[in-house]
Amino acid sequence: MKASSVNINKSMQAISLYLVHLISEKENCSNEDALKKLLKTMTYELLQDRESGLYAESPEYVWNMLRDEENGNMESWMKE
Repeated sequence: MKASSVNINKSMQAISLYLVHLISEKENCSNEDALKKLLKTMTYELLQDRESGLYAESPEYVWNMLRDEENGNMESWMKE
């Protein structure tokens, strides 16, 4: 069963909100600053790319990708 455009958008939004919340807590910054930081990442770019299918992963999985990106460990993205 193929995901509808509405469901994909909701999933992207939910994961993005989750990431903003965690960045805000981790960096001790406002949600606005956390969002600005997220928007500059390759992880966010992949999340927005429907062909990547990242929107179908768990928020925790995407958070781990973001942390790997921050740590310069993007090779781990290619392992799966």
